[in-house]
Amino acid sequence: MESRVTISSGPLQGLTDAVFRHTHQQIFGGIDSYLGPYLRLDNHKEPKPSQIRDMESLLNHEINYVPQLMGNDPTLLLARLNWLYSLGYQHANWNLGCPYPMVTKRNMGAGLLNQASYVQDILDKIMSHTPISFSIKCRLGLLNDEEIFPLIEVFNNYQIKELIIHARTAKQMYKGKAKPEKLLAIIKQSKHAITYNGDIDSVEKYQIVQKLFKEEQVNIMLGRGLLKNPFLAQQIKGENLNANEMQEKLQLFHDKLIYEYGQKLQDHQLLMKMRTFWDYFSHSFTHPHKVYKLVKKAGSMSKYRQAIVNIFQNYCPND
Repeated sequence: MESRVTISSGPLQGLTDAVFRHTHQQIFGGIDSYLGPYLRLDNHKEPKPSQIRDMESLLNHEINYVPQLMGNDPTLLLARLNWLYSLGYQHANWNLGCPYPMVTKRNMGAGLLNQASYVQDILDKIMSHTPISFSIKCRLGLLNDEEIFPLIEVFNNYQIKELIIHARTAKQMYKGKAKPEKLLAIIKQSKHAITYNGDIDSVEKYQIVQKLFKEEQVNIMLGRGLLKNPFLAQQIKGENLNANEMQEKLQLFHDKLIYEYGQKLQDHQLLMKMRTFWDYFSHSFTHPHKVYKLVKKAGSMSKYRQAIVNIFQNYCPND
């Protein structure tokens, strides 16, 4: 099966950083653009230095990387859009989707989804001054899935590159099923290109979503599904590898990640980082629970490396 849709990679805070994005593109490919984790803009404090470094990384210029901003202050947003322009970026994303209460209570991320007039005021102050284009990533609403529709009317008034819609409410967090069917009405109402995000972790689920949209041109964004199966974008685009090729690429991916992170992390930090990856990465193998258990039990880097040898020798990649 050959796909004509654009496939992007969604951000996961603390995981899909510059090293991950660049390494994934090198080993697997299939992704047309990588959305980075958000840079949070607060009046009372500076962004985290690690977030700044991630956006400034030279690795970003070797892939199609889209930086993401989260905030509600037009002055701060414009300042960062100008900064991104100075770094050579032509496109950024505004996060209206983060569901965590510590974010939404500050009227950031998904906290703006039921405040269409507030969003309009921000866009009014940004759009005529931004030096680069930007897209918006949002959810169906903060508390219910009807809150998106007044926002679409607001968005229709501006030159927005793309709307990326995670088909859940913020109240759902990452639980329950996404509702791709809600996008049918959104597509009819919106003047902008639409990208669907939510629960696509296999070619079969991708096909179900595409069948739902029928003739509508809807692109897709892969989130946790790409971490569980790094081959997924390739597979959706009709590129399939045999078991030996998959094993070779998975091991190369792991080895490059651990080498790159090992350049800047101490052993205990590196171990924690890789454990977090394997919570997802284990799903690329038969018996993922057993695979993850081997990693989780490793109490040192030497034991971790032994566990990895065990996994690649005794557990096959899922095809």
